[in-house]
Parts: sequence; C-alpha cells; structure tokens
Amino acid sequence: MGRTRGRDSCYFKKLSAGNKCIPDSLLEALIRQRYQVVGKHSAAKLCGWAGKCLCDSGDCYKSKFYGIATHRCLQCTPVLMFCNHSCVFCWRMMPETKLGAGDLPPGAFEWEKPEKIVDGLIAAQKTIVSGFGGNEKVSRKKYLEACEPKHVAISLTGEPAMYPHLDGLIEEFHKRKMTTFLVTNGTFPERIAKMRTLPTQLYVSMVAPNEEVYKTAIRPVSEGLWKKYCEMLQIMPELGKRTRTVLRMTLARGVNDSDLEGYASQIKTAQPHYVEVKSMVFVGGARQPSRGLSLSSMLTMDEIGEIAKKLAKMTGYLVSDRHAPSRIVLLCKNVEVEKNRRIVFAD
Repeated sequence: MGRTRGRDSCYFKKLSAGNKCIPDSLLEALIRQRYQVVGKHSAAKLCGWAGKCLCDSGDCYKSKFYGIATHRCLQCTPVLMFCNHSCVFCWRMMPETKLGAGDLPPGAFEWEKPEKIVDGLIAAQKTIVSGFGGNEKVSRKKYLEACEPKHVAISLTGEPAMYPHLDGLIEEFHKRKMTTFLVTNGTFPERIAKMRTLPTQLYVSMVAPNEEVYKTAIRPVSEGLWKKYCEMLQIMPELGKRTRTVLRMTLARGVNDSDLEGYASQIKTAQPHYVEVKSMVFVGGARQPSRGLSLSSMLTMDEIGEIAKKLAKMTGYLVSDRHAPSRIVLLCKNVEVEKNRRIVFAD
C-alpha cells in the first residue's frame, strides 16, 4: 500500500472493505492527505486556517470578510471523485485522478441520501479536530466549539452541483442551524435555479475572462460548459434576491490574468454582492510538473490589489477589504452591501 502505515493502514483497510467505489490507489492517496472519507462519495478535511485558529495563530479570510468562526467551519464535499473541470492551478488532486461514471465497477455506486452524508460529515469533523483536545496551545472552549461546527464550506474538491440531491444537502445543514458556503463552477445553472433552499452564500468561480482562456486554463471535460457558465451569470441577479452571491476569481500569472474587460463584463452581468480577487497558490496539485506552473505563477498582494482597483473602476464596485496571507481582495457591490457583509455569519 505504498507509504500508508500504522493507523493509516488500519483506516485504509476499513475503508477499502466498505467502499468499492474508490480505487485503492486513490483511497490511499486521500488518506495520506488526511481526507476523512464519508460513505461512497463524500469527504471532509481540516482546513489549514481552522487548525491555525484553534492554536490562536490567525483566522481565514472568510472570518475577516464575513465574520465566521474559523475554527467552527467544516470543509467538505459531496462529490469526492467527480469534477467537469481540470483547472491548471487547482491545488486539489482531482484533475489527475478524477473518475467518470464509466470508471466505476458495475453496481458499485449509488448516490447517498443527504441526511446520511451530513451526519457522516459532522462526525468526521469531530474526528478531525479530536487531536487538538490534548494540545496545550488550544483553549478548551475553542476545542469544544470546533467539535460542534457552525459553518460549512462545500468546496473541498470536485463540483458539488454534480450531486443530484444538493438542494436536500443544503436543507439538512440548515436544519442543524449551520450556515453554508457553496462553491460551484457555474456549469449547472438549471440545478441551482431550481433549488428550493439556497446556501447562505453562493460562490460561483470566475476563472477565465473569455472562452479561449477557459478552454486552455480550465480544460473543461466536455463541450458547451462555457455556455452553461454564461447562463449561470445571467441568473445570478435573480438568485441574489434570495441569498448572498459571490464571484470568486483565482488568478495565475500568464494563465488567466489578462483581459480584465472580459471579467468586468461578467461582473456586470451577474451583479454579485461580492467579488473576491485572489491569486492562485502554488501548493498541492498545482505543483504537478505537467501543469507548467511555478512559484512565480502566484501574483503578489500588490498585484492583486491593482487588479482589484481596476475592476472596481470598471464596474462601479467598492474595494472593501483584503487578507494578505491569502493574497485576496474583496470588492462589494455598494455601500449597503458593505455595511451588512458581516451580519449573517456573526455569532
């Protein structure tokens, strides 16, 4: 089993025996990277910022921008193996290892119910943070709070909208009085539009200024996904009447950081409450030699700030906040949005 040893080896054997959907090689890699696999197709993983927050070493940008409790945020996915993008700057492992339905053993896979997934993810989070209970740097209060997650970032890996019961998943989290961040690449506009219960905050990834860059940098797995993404932008103003909306940029030098007019046009179409202008990070899968990236592919905080200023001028949005450790700048739609941006997630 390669480098899987000790406690990891026992965990692998347990999961491998009960989960015939995930190939052993992928399952072993997930365990090495500290994923907690839940059921057949879901997973949770400790966010690095949650660990830092528990040790009083800083908070994530979502805390600074929106007021969430970083140590109480559950980072998860209901689609561990599936994505219809292969972004060159993606830090996750999926672009090289993702699966299609035809790759799975016949009869081995079926979509699990939202309630089962939510119960499993919350239990997994308690397992993930359990090691902090004996850490002298972690206060007992913070540790106990972390065992009862309050926020959910449905963004760990894969494309969440590929899960056909996403609506029910959001409902289940809300029943437990948890706020939800959903990050989608925007290629399932029909599914999002039909959701009875929208997430507390809906993120749509804005990662290419035009279709040409989309095809080379995002590497969609099928034709027509750019058109679907554009349809998503068109329905966002209406969705924004029901929930908070965000366009989230991930920029890599020389890859998708040109044609700001294209990005500005998308912002004007979608009219999101917020735009997050962020540099890619040269970690994880982004370091795969085949991607052609390097440490210099990351934009500096000053460069991100300049791009944010230009977009603000082009769209009428306001430069609102920044989080230097994450190389990200926040744009707000107007003064009213700026005034209320931390209210929803505050304790």
